[in-house]
Amino acid sequence: ALPKTVAKEVDMLEARIKSDWTGIYRSWDLWTDNVKIDWSGGEWRFLFNTDYGFPVQALQAIKIKAGHTNDLGYRGGVMFLLAGKKIWIDDFKIVVEDRKFIFYGAYFSHARYWRQFKATLSHSGDQNLLRMEVEQGRLETCGEEDEGPRTL
Repeated sequence: ALPKTVAKEVDMLEARIKSDWTGIYRSWDLWTDNVKIDWSGGEWRFLFNTDYGFPVQALQAIKIKAGHTNDLGYRGGVMFLLAGKKIWIDDFKIVVEDRKFIFYGAYFSHARYWRQFKATLSHSGDQNLLRMEVEQGRLETCGEEDEGPRTL
């Protein structure tokens, strides 16, 4: 068990994250009409609503759990602006003061390299607008039998 003062700080941070991020947001980048975000028990849940262009499977909820490698499949590719790519998320960071969180993940490229990416999701606060920014890079060559990301 945590000391009482530390447990109280953790509870306060959890409440702030839930307060700042749980809700329905509009997309600034036009990758969806809107998205419902929920934070509970160390897990993000994203539910998309769209009227154009995305396959039906993109409308299902995407869950990202802390402390796990999250295989998001091709739906993750749509979410992280890497359509057609199968996505894995290994970690995320919450920057409470700046109203953003940063996801760290990888996908397998056509050139047989794992490519890592960092995706920053931020929101405007009172306007409920989301913005996604993605940076990419090459990790390492991998064999045919590999099924998931390598060390990030």
